[in-house]
Amino acid sequence: MAKAENEYSYKARDNAGELVTGVIEAVSEQDVLLKLRGMQYTPVKIMLGGMYKAKVASAPKDPSVAPKAIKIQDMVLFCVNLSSMTGAGIPLIGAINVVADQLTNPYLGYVVHKVGKSVSEGSSFSESLEKFPKVFSKFFINMVRAGEISGTMNNVLKTMAVYMEQQENMRQKVRAALIYPIILMVAGAGVITLILTFVMPQFVMIFERSGVPLPLPTRILYGMGMGVRQFWWLILLGGSGVLFGIKKSLEIPVTRAVWDRIFIKMPLIGSLTCHVMVARFARTLGFLVNAGVPLLRALAIVKEVIDHSVFSNIVQEVANSAEKGEGLNRPLMKHAEFPKDVVYMISVGEESGQLAPMLNKAADFYENKVEFEIRGLLVYIEPIFISVLGAVVGVILASVLLPMFDMIKTIQH
Repeated sequence: MAKAENEYSYKARDNAGELVTGVIEAVSEQDVLLKLRGMQYTPVKIMLGGMYKAKVASAPKDPSVAPKAIKIQDMVLFCVNLSSMTGAGIPLIGAINVVADQLTNPYLGYVVHKVGKSVSEGSSFSESLEKFPKVFSKFFINMVRAGEISGTMNNVLKTMAVYMEQQENMRQKVRAALIYPIILMVAGAGVITLILTFVMPQFVMIFERSGVPLPLPTRILYGMGMGVRQFWWLILLGGSGVLFGIKKSLEIPVTRAVWDRIFIKMPLIGSLTCHVMVARFARTLGFLVNAGVPLLRALAIVKEVIDHSVFSNIVQEVANSAEKGEGLNRPLMKHAEFPKDVVYMISVGEESGQLAPMLNKAADFYENKVEFEIRGLLVYIEPIFISVLGAVVGVILASVLLPMFDMIKTIQH
């Protein structure tokens, strides 16, 4: 039967000779000594109980902030600050607690304090991060583990900060491409709704008083406008239901796969989506391989990071090929979603032993290409939306002018 663990307070010296204190759970003082040596501490004093518990207990209470409130900028700040402090020779536990106090996001500060407490109790940094899977991704944890094994934690944290900034820039560029057409669509829909619900009924009222018969297009548009005025709440409710249904359908793997396949087949948007996924694949795999993460584990992480059913299946094929000892380029050649130049660069990287640099070059190229494609997409979107809006307004204008001409003829007679 396993012995119960007790809390032991300790004073110890780190590698820099600084005095550190803390609390650790162990079955005996000998167990405490082993754990402290594993943390590269030189024990000074060990006592049963929580005498030196003040530093760890200073962590703030749970602010009840959802993990979703953590932004990329918060994680970048965490990586940069922790990298700077550990690079300056400050022990990891002390650096974690100081960084936690500096973070502006209350929930992330709370989580980092918990990570520091776990490390002070003898867990490794990566093991402590694994206790918070909603905050720290598998990609992040595996990068940290690679840094622990290779002794390059400082460089890994810097690399993670750069990686997250690059991915956030990519997301911002894609969002910028979507925001403009959405604004045009909303503005156009607002103008058309205003004309149908307020302008059109005024003209129809004049025509009816004049005894002018309304042509079919005018009657249809007038009916649509009155329907919007009377049942606007039902239209909003139905639209919300459709959006909710689409959102829920995307959570079902089979439906999500259908949507993903439709999107990559669409003109303009499909090409952009493929290039975004290719850039993310190359950048993520390049970082992992460069950090020393085994290839099969790296591909498994990439599959989760990509978050696109079509490309996830391709990455799985690549992983199966790598497991058999075959190259990465063979399964990629079978899929048109991966451009030939990327496949060739990966092939050259494998043959020359420079896979990570080649992947990073491919990522740089396609991230720049995505930026140019977004600009080109905006050039196409503006005239298309203006043309569609002009056509719709033209139809409405014609439906107003036709009975107006009839009314003029009636007055002349």
